[in-house]
Amino acid sequence: MKPEAIQLLSNAGMYGPAVIFPLILQDEFGASKSTIGLIAGGFAAAGFISSYMFGRASDIHGKRKVLLLGLILSGLATVIQAASILWGGLPVVAVVRILVGFTSGMFPAALMAYAYEARSKMGKFSAWGAAGWGVGNLSVGLFGIFYEGAYLYCAGLLFLSYAIALKLPLMKETKMLVPLFPADLIKRNAPVYSAMLIRHTGASMIWVTYPLFLASIGADIGWIGMIYAVNAFGQFFIMNYLDKYDPASLVAIGLAMSGATFYMFLLASNFWEIIPSQVALALAWSCLYVGSVRYVLDRNKEKATAAGILSSVTSISGVVGPVLGGLAVTLLDFKGTIAIATVMSFIAFAIFVNELRKTGELYRLRPRSWVPR
Repeated sequence: MKPEAIQLLSNAGMYGPAVIFPLILQDEFGASKSTIGLIAGGFAAAGFISSYMFGRASDIHGKRKVLLLGLILSGLATVIQAASILWGGLPVVAVVRILVGFTSGMFPAALMAYAYEARSKMGKFSAWGAAGWGVGNLSVGLFGIFYEGAYLYCAGLLFLSYAIALKLPLMKETKMLVPLFPADLIKRNAPVYSAMLIRHTGASMIWVTYPLFLASIGADIGWIGMIYAVNAFGQFFIMNYLDKYDPASLVAIGLAMSGATFYMFLLASNFWEIIPSQVALALAWSCLYVGSVRYVLDRNKEKATAAGILSSVTSISGVVGPVLGGLAVTLLDFKGTIAIATVMSFIAFAIFVNELRKTGELYRLRPRSWVPR
């Protein structure tokens, strides 16, 4: 259970501040929505670089070593973020946020590959990440406007996950040479990488100002944390049951459900009405994420590299999406931005199905593949 405990605590520490950071930028530093988008883009760009670099490094130098380095540096960067809120201006806070993005991208691929080789079920392992996200969002929401305390709390969770990682047993690893640009690996996993890139770019357009959208329909900080937690704990419950389904089918369901869920956001006029769509969002992301992880881990020997590129794809979506989202919400308001994301999810679904057709894997979407194995 040690990899699962690390997954729980590190996700709580990394993602807990997501519910308050846009509010900190707006309320404490007077940042505009487009500036918030640019900072979120910088955070994701740093994660894009480190996810690929350290995913590849895990296959070359060893997963446990990279995992420990990433966890300790993430904890230290989170402490520095708390100090920047107290004593730094907007530029300092933004730079440190990018540093946090880089350190938080260092270890997830190594942890995922370690857990896979330790024979953890990927659905159940991913579920503990969702639970950590929920715990982090819910508990940080309870800190209210004590923002520095929330960051120190999250740093403590990361340091605790590091302490547990120190006790992980050394496994016999086959270290391998991985090209700096593994073109064959990328081509082999193109159906998932391309669909995730488009869907998650649209989703990131929403998430960059999602706390502000929720506040605009009546939610306070505590309720924002609760709403995020519904999604996260829903994922925890659902992911536990997905290991028995075909990964390609899960990806297709997740993409189609994402479009349907974002459309539900458009119908909400107060924060109570958004809660059912959070349950639908939990189902959509659970299917998409678990399906994508299993798709790339099952078909590649360079598991940490493949997982790192998947993380990099979500990160590059987090670069483009927040920048576009910050601009779109300025020009079109929140619901105009959500409408764009809805269309992008359905486009991603169409591209994924077409990629499977080109690779001869379209048979995996037939209803019989949805039956548990």
